[in-house]
Amino acid sequence: MDLKMVIAGLGGEGIIFLTRVFAEGMYRSGHAIISSETHGMAMRGGSVISQIKIGDYHSPMIRQGEADILVGTSAGEAERYLPFLKEGGLIIKNTPLPEIHGIDASRIADEVGNPRGANVVLLGYVLAHLAPAISLEPFLEVAGELTPERLRARNLQALEAGWRSGLQDKGEDRSEGEGEGERKGD
Repeated sequence: MDLKMVIAGLGGEGIIFLTRVFAEGMYRSGHAIISSETHGMAMRGGSVISQIKIGDYHSPMIRQGEADILVGTSAGEAERYLPFLKEGGLIIKNTPLPEIHGIDASRIADEVGNPRGANVVLLGYVLAHLAPAISLEPFLEVAGELTPERLRARNLQALEAGWRSGLQDKGEDRSEGEGEGERKGD
């Protein structure tokens, strides 16, 4: 797999956690991965961006116009980092509005009893768009290991709910990413 992805959000929204689960899950899936986060002096509410490359790369930095996927924890954050997305790239964002590649991750997180889990729902949705090249299992394993026990069941439910929503949006029925299919935006 060869992929460049930018994840953009605000401090306190779990961008670093999302990046860790994604990176470790990809590594366990057998993919070479390199990532970096830019959060500097950002506190709760400040801008946070992660850059992730999967494939044979030596630097995690993504130049403007090179990202295959841009993930935004809100429409505003997706818009702010839009210059990173290449022409024909895929934008996935948390939004309550009915949009292509938009998911109301906040509502779904509330429904599974995890009101602060929109980032995990969003991750599941992104992963579904990478199916069938990956399966959900390694990411569930990593999320379970990195989540405190008191939140573990709800985070795993949020990840699975995002995955199901992503597969549904792709028009697929599968729960583990098996079979034929392509990533939207290709």
